[in-house]
Amino acid sequence: MKKKLIKLLAIVLTVVLGSVGCSQENKKNTNNKDNIISEYNIQKSDYIHLTMLFPETINPILNKDKSVVYIMNLIYDGLFEIDKDYNVEPRLVEKYSVSSDGKSIKITLNSNAKWHDNNNITSSDISYTIDLIKKTSDSPYVSLVENIQSINILDSKSFTIKLKENDPFILNKLTFPIVSKKNMSGLSTSEMKEYKNNFVGNGPYKIKKYEDRQYIILERNEDYFGDLSENRKEIYVKMVPDNESQTEMVLSLDSDVSRVTLGSISKFVDNDNFVINKYQGRNYDYVLFNYDNEYLKNLDIRKAISFAVDRNSIIKDAYSNRAKLTNFPLNSTSVYYDNELKPLSYNTENANNYLKKAVLSLSKTDDNKEKDTTDDKDNTDEEKTEADDKATNNKENTSDKKDDKKDSKDSKKGRYFKDITNSEVRALLKDVTFKIIVNKNNSERVKAATIISNNLEAIGIKTEIKDLEDDEMTKALDKKDYDLALIGCELPAVSDATYIIKQLGYDDKQLDKYLNALQNANSEDEIKSTYKTLQKYVKEKAIFISFGILDDYVVLNGRLDGELTCNDFNVYRGINTIKIK
Repeated sequence: MKKKLIKLLAIVLTVVLGSVGCSQENKKNTNNKDNIISEYNIQKSDYIHLTMLFPETINPILNKDKSVVYIMNLIYDGLFEIDKDYNVEPRLVEKYSVSSDGKSIKITLNSNAKWHDNNNITSSDISYTIDLIKKTSDSPYVSLVENIQSINILDSKSFTIKLKENDPFILNKLTFPIVSKKNMSGLSTSEMKEYKNNFVGNGPYKIKKYEDRQYIILERNEDYFGDLSENRKEIYVKMVPDNESQTEMVLSLDSDVSRVTLGSISKFVDNDNFVINKYQGRNYDYVLFNYDNEYLKNLDIRKAISFAVDRNSIIKDAYSNRAKLTNFPLNSTSVYYDNELKPLSYNTENANNYLKKAVLSLSKTDDNKEKDTTDDKDNTDEEKTEADDKATNNKENTSDKKDDKKDSKDSKKGRYFKDITNSEVRALLKDVTFKIIVNKNNSERVKAATIISNNLEAIGIKTEIKDLEDDEMTKALDKKDYDLALIGCELPAVSDATYIIKQLGYDDKQLDKYLNALQNANSEDEIKSTYKTLQKYVKEKAIFISFGILDDYVVLNGRLDGELTCNDFNVYRGINTIKIK
């Protein structure tokens, strides 16, 4: 029995020692791998450290993850790109010309543009890429090429793209990455997704080393045709499971740069370890009117509401100054945005006077259909249509005189709006309660709804706020179960606000005319001119209330020296100029 016990203990001891030995060996191997990775993740590293989520693929045409797109932007160029101000500029293109009818564009590629394997980028690569996108129905770039009818190759560096119909924003759409026909042709979709088949790009950086689901090391493309800083560093990209990991790695100084959400930015504020780059994103918030409401069909009521809403206070108190106040669904840096157009700014006196005008305008028809009582040409800097105290001495401002004359001519009683009493305004509004709906999960909009409610109550308009869950909000919008809805959207990849304006529900032939003119514009100047007219018209008709565009943030480790020129399409734009202190 004793011998059996000793033998059993010996076997157990052997197993334990063997397990320990295996564990130590595995640990040693693991540590070796960790050392390979960690040596690039220390604060004295010569690499710039970035992160991206575990990629399903690094094929830039098939990839759908935004964090991977940002990395692929360093490896691949498109024909054009969107600059920091959301305007389009050439990338692989050396020169181009758009036909007078807007249905074709002739392009010549940069003569020095090459692939990372040193082969020239050719017209055939462009044609192949567009065909590949068209054949890949779930590619994120499908909508950008759907209007392309054909490509006529003129020579190895020149070609003509023919469109099905005029597209004033075609240059904005030719921003998708270009892939190599030589390296991709003949591969199945599954093969195209394999990382080993996607090592040849054409951008300022190329893949030096790739460890699947671990990291990528990017080195400088010394043959890049663009003007790049000679100080640009190699880049180490760590693969992580989620966006939270990206934020935490920067916070723990294990990564140098990361895009950070509005909800997480407070972690980095007033911390000397970090530099925060703020830029305009594409998330746009605004207030939608329900035009099924007879009161909101009335221009004077809408202008009263527009003047009553303190948008500056909303940006400051609801959005904590982390949004850019704008008047139209375009980035304020865009060449198409009219920065000179004065908005309907917060002015309770104007708001009250438009309510008086509404007493007259709503009394003109039995069915309460909208009849604009204001002369849309009378817009001064602050739309001062009210008669001030000097009006009693017949010293009204010019725009007031115009409106008063029109009121006198049109009104059944022949009265000016300044003759309307406060009791008449109260009588008009006594049965009015505007329902304001907002997504309860969006804290900024919930705060904005409260401010709007207080603003409207201050001029005598009763409101009720409905905080709704996501699905409830969707149903309410679909059924038009609201009067004012606080909503948001992502601005499109192109500088085309047509879709958003059409979704406002404002039925107007003149507005349709402007939108059609925009879609049929054939030149940059024509687009600018039409946009300017459209923005003025949208303001004069008070079609909606614009809050603005939410800020986005990229946080840099304090050990880096320089500033990125980020936008939502490329958060690492300008990284080639960043130095390490």
